Amino acid sequence: MVRAEIRQLNNKDVRQRRRAVRKLFELDDPTAMDAFIPLLDDSDEWFRGKALAAIQKWASMKDLKLAERLSTSRRNEERILACRIAPRIGKSSTLILKKLSEDSDQLVKLNAWKTRLNQDGDLIMEAIMAEESGIRILAIDKIEQMPVVEDKIIKIILKDKSSRVRKKAVSLLRMRPELNSSGTYDEIIIDIAENDKSTQIDAIIMLIESGRESKSIREKIPIWLEQENPQMVKIIVESMKNKNLEDISELTKAIMNSSNDKLISGILRRNNSNEANKLRKRILLDSDRSDVLRARIIEDLFGKNQNDLELMKIIEELQQSDNESISNSANMFIKSIGN
Repeated sequence: MVRAEIRQLNNKDVRQRRRAVRKLFELDDPTAMDAFIPLLDDSDEWFRGKALAAIQKWASMKDLKLAERLSTSRRNEERILACRIAPRIGKSSTLILKKLSEDSDQLVKLNAWKTRLNQDGDLIMEAIMAEESGIRILAIDKIEQMPVVEDKIIKIILKDKSSRVRKKAVSLLRMRPELNSSGTYDEIIIDIAENDKSTQIDAIIMLIESGRESKSIREKIPIWLEQENPQMVKIIVESMKNKNLEDISELTKAIMNSSNDKLISGILRRNNSNEANKLRKRILLDSDRSDVLRARIIEDLFGKNQNDLELMKIIEELQQSDNESISNSANMFIKSIGN
């Protein structure tokens, strides 16, 4: 059946040729691959695409010459394919990939480097020193999989000239917090938070998630928290969702002393602990706090069971508040639990 379908690839009827291509893919017989190679030069883009797909699907160790041919093609997509099938050819593909990693086309070059890094971890240092930021990012992808990462490598990528690379480096430390368990890189990350707007949020969240309360972090966090950045508020709230507020007392204190009402209400809204109730009571009793925040804190309690009698008493008293928003919120809450 495979041979019969291969013969149909030369049929003058385009519909028959297309049917044969689809049938050969269904049969999934690697011996059909050679019949697809002539289609690389077909005038119809559809057939050229199917030829590329067939080679990617069925190429094996015996296809060194094919890989060499593809690597010298004038078509970018064929040189990319050479990069992708190279691992199946074995060590014989080393020279092919090295040449393609210097290709004039950026996508070809990145595919070659990706394959080379997957084959040889010793190339990481060379990759993170490459001129193209895309190659340096590929190197970080590989670093993420390494059980041990050298200190000098982490410092290099955190201090990279590209914001994209620095962002990727910070994401690595967020994903692998054990790499910075002692706070070795905190000062570099603080510098990123201070001077790199596109990476600032990632850097700040990484420092918050670390749970460390060094002097440098304590000094900077209150300043950062004053920013009215909705994305930052959202991410900080999310990162603190499962944290015990007592375990991060300095950070909690900084947040509660800030003027960022949205951040304060967002964190308390997600937390029903005794510590959260202590903070609610403190804010509700503080007439210097914004009326909007105090009303919102009461509203966020709607639908939640409250066993804190002291908190309940404060809300009852706030029904008599001179501020209409606060008194209305307190009245509505008291009525809701009365039902």
